[in-house]
Amino acid sequence: MRNKGSKTIRLNPVDEDHQVHDHPARANLEALMDQKLFAQRIRSERSSAYWFAASLWGVTGLVLGGILGAYMMYVAMDSSLPLASEAVTRGMAVEQARQSVNNREPLLSDPQDQQQQQRQP
Repeated sequence: MRNKGSKTIRLNPVDEDHQVHDHPARANLEALMDQKLFAQRIRSERSSAYWFAASLWGVTGLVLGGILGAYMMYVAMDSSLPLASEAVTRGMAVEQARQSVNNREPLLSDPQDQQQQQRQP
């Protein structure tokens, strides 16, 4: 017994003869736990395999979609290029025709222009 102020603490000695006894069904419980761990491991591996397959198909689809999209854009651009070229050529021809007509001497003069020409000499 120890005395610590006014409070008394009793310490009991530890039983030295205390032994741990195995449960009779311990081997069965361990086997059951091993089976559960094995089943959990299989589920984990299967889940990993599913994720891998989904990722692989997703990336493959993404790459194929990009390639197909680029090819379709090329085909569309290649087919529309002659139309755009023709439109630009027509626009240039119209502009040149307009400039040619504007720069030409008029065939008929306005009466005011005729009066001004008579006054000048």
